[in-house]
Amino acid sequence: MQQQHKHFTLFNPDANFDFVGRRRFFYALTGIGMLVSLVSLSTIGFNKGIDFKGGTKLIVSFTNEAQVTRVGLRADMEKALTAALGHEAGQVEVQEFDTGSGGSRDRQHFVVVTEVTSLVAKTAKETLKKQIVTAFGPNTMVNWAVEGEDRADIQLAEKKPIPATYETLKKMFADAGFPQVTASSGVEQVLDNELYRQLEMSQTEEKKTQTQLATEEKNLRAAKVQKLQTENDMNYTVVVQEFRSKLENTVREKYGKAFIGVESSTSVSPSVAGDMLAQGLVAILYSLIGIVLYIVLRFDVRYAPGAFIALAHDVLLVIGAFSLAQVKFSMPVIAAVLTVAGYSITDTIVVFDRIRENQKQFPGVPIETVINAAINSTMSRTVLTSLTTMLVSGAIFLFGGGLIRDFAFAMVIGVIVGTFSSICIASPIYLFLHHRMEKKASVKPSSPAAARA
Repeated sequence: MQQQHKHFTLFNPDANFDFVGRRRFFYALTGIGMLVSLVSLSTIGFNKGIDFKGGTKLIVSFTNEAQVTRVGLRADMEKALTAALGHEAGQVEVQEFDTGSGGSRDRQHFVVVTEVTSLVAKTAKETLKKQIVTAFGPNTMVNWAVEGEDRADIQLAEKKPIPATYETLKKMFADAGFPQVTASSGVEQVLDNELYRQLEMSQTEEKKTQTQLATEEKNLRAAKVQKLQTENDMNYTVVVQEFRSKLENTVREKYGKAFIGVESSTSVSPSVAGDMLAQGLVAILYSLIGIVLYIVLRFDVRYAPGAFIALAHDVLLVIGAFSLAQVKFSMPVIAAVLTVAGYSITDTIVVFDRIRENQKQFPGVPIETVINAAINSTMSRTVLTSLTTMLVSGAIFLFGGGLIRDFAFAMVIGVIVGTFSSICIASPIYLFLHHRMEKKASVKPSSPAAARA
């Protein structure tokens, strides 16, 4: 006699809970949830993260002897930015960063991402613009960059000596409270391009030692500086390094020589961030369309609307929850929403497969009974899978931090609404479409006279 193994189940697979009989109640819940999400999105909107609002990313380096932690560095950065701005600095994220290069193993690297892109107030920019026009003549044009770095593009009415103009501009910015600036001219940019071209050509030549290459680079740079002493130009660019320098000074005050410096600094402008948000939402839409096409090819056209509405319900409620809770909406959240869609459609397909099997196995049985049996028989599997995912996501949400916590928040909400939609939305909509198509098939006219009638 074979020994029977008992499998753990949360729900009796032979249960007969009437899910489709309560579909009007489920529709009402769905409608309320979607309405609340739409109202929140249209009135409150997203609390956009750096990815979708713009910000600055810096890579900072410390020696291995420095006692630096991610949490401690984040607190230092928030303090420095708040002091510089005079108000809360907003979102600041710090992550450890490994360059992977053997030459930098003696360093610790951190990526600092903040919403702040500028420490130069609009009034200061207007004041500097007036001073530059006064100093160089009324026909001077000064244009501050609308987004990104604090950059002023200056066009003089006539060509001026480059070294003297540099000194005048730097002194003007320093007097206004911005000593950390870099000034360049159109002529210098041309000379820089030529210098880099010659350096590349030298590096490709054979039989040149590192010492020879270093000497040649030094001579080329000296020639460039000498050339600038006698050149005139009318186009200049001044970049204010206030943001970077203040952060460097604050961190160096605490860590001293253990702080090496800011290795790189890049800004994400609001317009680019807006494009990223649009692309992320389009990616969600394309994924939903692809899933619906898969349902049509694998099952039947009557299955597809239920799957699409269930997925749209899941996505809308997840992003609506982010709007209501004002949790940061960023690129990892887009990934979480797509993951939720994958979980939800997997549960839906399992139920649809069982419906199709039951229809073949029990022909003539009312479709309501078939659907209820399919949902009840897969209920234990669906809830166990969702519960396992919930436990992991919940742990990350409770004990994680930063962007990973936002990802976990999306997963927790998504698993709940995804499980609900797979059971209570997709199958009842299939039932509705099944009845409509069966009804149309039963009233097909059998003769031309009947068709005219």
